[in-house]
Amino acid sequence: MNLVHGSAEASDEFAQLDAFAQLVQGALLRYDFDARGQGALVYISEGCVDLWGVDARTILAHEAVIWLMAPREQRRLLRGGFREATRRGTPWAHEWRIVDAQGRHKWLRGMGKPRPQPDGRVHWTVLVSDVTDSVRARSLDLASDDRFRRIFDSLPSVAVQAYGPDMVVRYWNKGSERVYGYRADEAIGRSMLELVIPPALRGSFDRNFHRSLDGRATLNTGVHWLLRKDGSTVEVHASEIITEHPERGVEIFCIDFDLSDRRKAEDERLTLEAQLRESQKLEALGTLAGGVAHDFNNILAAILGNARLALDDARDMPAVAESVGEILKAGARAKELVRRILAFSRRQALQRRVMPLQSVVDESVRLLRATIPKGVELRVLCDPDTPYVLADPTQLQQVLLNLCTNAWQAMPERSRGCLQIELQPHAGPPPAAAGVVLAQGPAEDWPALNVRLSVSDNGVGMDEATMARLFEPFFTTKPPGEGTGLGLAVVHGILRDHQAAVQVRSRPGEGTVFDLYFRAAALEAGEGEAPAVPGPARATPAARGTRILYVDDDELIADLMQRLLRRAGHEPRVFTSPIEALRAVRHDEVDYELAILDYSMPGMNGVELVRALRERHPGVAAAITSGHISAELRREASAAGVTELIDKPNTGEDLLEAIDRLIERLHQPCAPE
Repeated sequence: MNLVHGSAEASDEFAQLDAFAQLVQGALLRYDFDARGQGALVYISEGCVDLWGVDARTILAHEAVIWLMAPREQRRLLRGGFREATRRGTPWAHEWRIVDAQGRHKWLRGMGKPRPQPDGRVHWTVLVSDVTDSVRARSLDLASDDRFRRIFDSLPSVAVQAYGPDMVVRYWNKGSERVYGYRADEAIGRSMLELVIPPALRGSFDRNFHRSLDGRATLNTGVHWLLRKDGSTVEVHASEIITEHPERGVEIFCIDFDLSDRRKAEDERLTLEAQLRESQKLEALGTLAGGVAHDFNNILAAILGNARLALDDARDMPAVAESVGEILKAGARAKELVRRILAFSRRQALQRRVMPLQSVVDESVRLLRATIPKGVELRVLCDPDTPYVLADPTQLQQVLLNLCTNAWQAMPERSRGCLQIELQPHAGPPPAAAGVVLAQGPAEDWPALNVRLSVSDNGVGMDEATMARLFEPFFTTKPPGEGTGLGLAVVHGILRDHQAAVQVRSRPGEGTVFDLYFRAAALEAGEGEAPAVPGPARATPAARGTRILYVDDDELIADLMQRLLRRAGHEPRVFTSPIEALRAVRHDEVDYELAILDYSMPGMNGVELVRALRERHPGVAAAITSGHISAELRREASAAGVTELIDKPNTGEDLLEAIDRLIERLHQPCAPE
C-alpha cells in the first residue's frame, strides 16, 4: 500500500502505523499539537481514498479539503470536541456526515487517544471508519415516524421537543402542548428561548447551549422553572441529547418531565408527616397526662372520702362543716379536671349512638345563652337535611361548649362580638386547605356525604405560631389563673376518638373558624334520638353486717374505705395486695358475701382476682373500682360476672349505693333455668 509520510524524522513510528493500517478498515491519521495547542496533520494512511475520495498526498498538502466535506455545524463540533479532549487529555470519539469528492453521502466515525510528550507536545493517533450503513440502519426521523409520534404523544406528563442548532423548534409533542400551553402549530418555527425560557435566564441558556455544541460545556440538563404560555412557571426535569439526522444535520431532542404532581405529592407528604409528628406528640403527652391523672385519682379519692367522713362528724359544728364543704367543692372541681385530662388521653369510654348533631347544637345553645355576655350576638344556622352521625352526645356537647366559650372570650369588644354556629351537609372528605388539619385516615375512607359543624367568631384571631401549638395540653394564651390549657387538648382527644377531622383558620385581627368534619352514619330502623332513660334509684339501705373483702394497692384508699365501710355498719377486711388477699381468703373460714376490688394493681388486676376468689367462694358478688372505665374493661368485667363498676374518685356514696344494689341482688330469688 502506498503510504505518504509528512515527517521524515519519525520514520520508525510511521512504519509501525503503516503496519497497523494494513490490519484495519479505514484510515489512520497522526496529529501533533505543540505546547500552544497548534496542531498539524503529519501522517495519513492510503485508506483515506475510500473514505473521502482523495489521495493521501493531497490531504497532507491541503488538510482542509476533508473537513470542508462536512457541514459547517459539524465542523464546529469536530474542532471543539477535539480541542477539549486535547486540553483534558481524554479519549475522543465522534460521528459526522460528509459528501465525498464523488458526491456520495457518508457517515464517518473517528476515535483517538492523546499521548502527551515530555516536551509538552501531544501526539494523536486517530482511526476514521466508514459507518454509513450502521448509522442509516439506526437513524429514524422521530418527528415524522408515526410509531414514535404515538409513543411521545401517549405521555401526557412528558414534554418532548426537537430543535436545531439555531434553537428553532422542529417538533412539539402533545405533552409539550399540555405542559407549556402552546399548540404544536404555535410552537414549531419559533425559538425555544422565546417560548419557554424565562427572560432573565435566556442569555445564560443560549451561551451554555452553544458552548455544549462546541463540546465546551454540558447541555442544559437538570431541574428548571420554565415558562408557560399564560406567563406562569412550571417545574420540569429537562434532559437533552444531541443527535445527527442524515438529512437535517444536528438535531437536539429535549425531554421535559413535569414535576408538578411530584411536587404536590411531596408537599402532601410533608404535610402528613407534620400531622403525624403532631399526633405522636399529643399521643405521648396524653399517655403522660393519663398516668398522672390515674395517680392523682387515688389521692383525690382519699381527700374526698375523708372529707365526706369529716362532714358527717361535723354536723354539730357549722364552722367546721362549712370548711369541709369547701374542701368537697374544690375536690369536685379537681375531679372535673382529672376527667378532662382522661378525656384527652382517651381513657374514658365512648357511649356513641346514631343521632342528629342538631340536638347537640340545640342543647349547647340553651346553655350558652345563659353564659355569654349580652353584647355577643349568637347566630345558629342548621340545615335540616344534615345527615346523622355516630357520636357520643355528651362529649360532642363538651367540644361545642369549649369552642364557643373560647370564641366569646376572644372578643375584646364584646359589645360588638358575633359568634356563629353552623351545621350542614358536606360532600366528600375534609378539604385540603391551609390551617391546622387533624384528619383520620385517607380521603377515600370518607363516605360521599358527611357533616360539617363550624364555630366562627370575629375575635382577635391567632398567628401561625399559636395555631401550631393549639392542641397541646396545658398550652394557653390566657392570663394566669384564667385557663388550664386543657380545653382544646380535650377537644382534640374527643374528635380523634370520633375519627373526625378539624380544620382551623385564623389570622390576627380577623377572627377564627373551627370546621369540624364527621362521617355520616346510616340511620337504621329503630335508631335515632332515644328518650333519656333514668338511672336506677338508690336502693333502700341493705342489711348491715355484710362481710366485705376490699382490695386496693393504695394505702390511703384502703384505710379510708375500711373506716367508711365500718361506719356504714359492714364488716370489711381490707388488703393492699391482691396476692396477700387471695392467700388469706384461701386459708380463712370467713364466707365473704361481697368483694370490692381495684382494677389496676401490681401482680393481678381486679378481674383476675375475682376469678381466683370464686374458686373458694363461688357465690361472692363483686364490684370493680377504676379511674378508667373503658369499653374493654366493661367487656372483661361482664365476662367475669362483675355487675358493678365504680368510678374513682368518689366521696364514698357511689360505693355504698353499689353495695346496696349488690346485696339486694344477693337476696333476690334466682330465676328458674
